[in-house]
Amino acid sequence: MTTTHTAGLSTPLRELLDPTITHQVNQLDVAPGSRVLEIGAGTGHVTAYLARAVGPMGRVIAVDDDTTHLNSTAVVDVYSRDVAVNPDAVPGDAASVDLVIARWPHHRLVDPAALIDHMLARLRPGGWLILADVTDTRPQVHCADTSGDEDLINRVVRRLYDTTLGPSGTGRWPGDVEGLLHGRGMEQVCLSAVSETWTGGGPGCGVLAGIVAHARPTLQALGIPADDIDYFQTVMADPHVLLRSIERRGLRARKPA
Repeated sequence: MTTTHTAGLSTPLRELLDPTITHQVNQLDVAPGSRVLEIGAGTGHVTAYLARAVGPMGRVIAVDDDTTHLNSTAVVDVYSRDVAVNPDAVPGDAASVDLVIARWPHHRLVDPAALIDHMLARLRPGGWLILADVTDTRPQVHCADTSGDEDLINRVVRRLYDTTLGPSGTGRWPGDVEGLLHGRGMEQVCLSAVSETWTGGGPGCGVLAGIVAHARPTLQALGIPADDIDYFQTVMADPHVLLRSIERRGLRARKPA
C-alpha cells in the first residue's frame, strides 16, 4: 500500500478534494483488475483507496510533481512528473487505462485543455474521466461574534485564493469544462458542485485553518498581518462561527465505447 506523510501546503488543500473524488469513483463501481491513471496523487490517500478497488490484478499509475509521499507497490506505479507545466509528460500508452482521475494541482496549469486531451487519449473506449477542483467563490459567513470577524474571514480566504489559484483562476480546470468535454466527444458528462456548512472547531474549519497556517509566509507577503493570521486561527476554533465552505467541483465523463 502507499504510505502517507505530513506534507506542506498541498496536504490540507488536497484533503478538501479527496471526498469529492472518492464519491465520484463510488458512482462508477470500479471493477477489480482495472487500470487507473491518477494525476495529482499527492499524499496517496486516494491512491491507496484506488489500489484496494482494483485489487492485486489491477494497476494504479500515480503521478505527481512531488512523489515524496508515495511508494511504488505491486499494484501502484509512481511517476514524478509536473504535468501542470508539461502536459506532454502524462505517462501511459494510448487507450491503455479504464479510469483517469485528476485533481486541480494547486498551482498554475499552463494549458488545461492540452492536459485534458492527453488524459482522454489514454482512456480506453468506454473508460471514465474524473476531474476535481475548487471554485473561487468566497465562503459565506452565516454567524460570527463580530462583523470584524466576518471581514477577516473573507479577507484571508480571498488572499488564499490568490495564493493558490492566481488572480485569473488559472489553477483550475476550465470554467466550461463540461462544454470542452462534450466538444471532445465525451458522453454522460456530469458535473456536481458541493459546499457544506462548517462550524468553528469542526473538521472543516480545521482544514481551512491548516491551509492558512501553511500559507502564512505567502499571505503575509500579500499584505495579511501576522496578528490577523493568528486571530484567524482563533476564529476557526470558535464554535459560534458558522460559514459555508469553499465550493468543490467534481466531474465525470465517459469515452464512447
